[in-house]
Amino acid sequence: MNMDICHAGKESGVKCPFCDSEAVYRYGRAWTGKQRFLCLLCEKQFTVGSGRVILRNKPPCPACGRAMHLYKREGEFLRLRCAGYPECKTFMKMRAGREDNELLHP
Repeated sequence: MNMDICHAGKESGVKCPFCDSEAVYRYGRAWTGKQRFLCLLCEKQFTVGSGRVILRNKPPCPACGRAMHLYKREGEFLRLRCAGYPECKTFMKMRAGREDNELLHP
């Protein structure tokens, strides 16, 4: 096996955005032409600098207690929807780029 492929994360400083592991290797190219990577630990694919928002701490729904999922990006805000949709129609708004995932409108 080629050593460049095995240590792609350590050489280029690429970390998995899902689990912060450096155990990644190059996995082809995306349709945009950007380098695609595959994490060896969590087995998720990603591209660096794609602009995708990943919520690490998903807040619970105040109505039913299930996790809230990203539904829509609105400028600098993220709109979250309950995982129990369509039974539970609870929405929340959160400012993008916040590490503490501060909720603005419960």
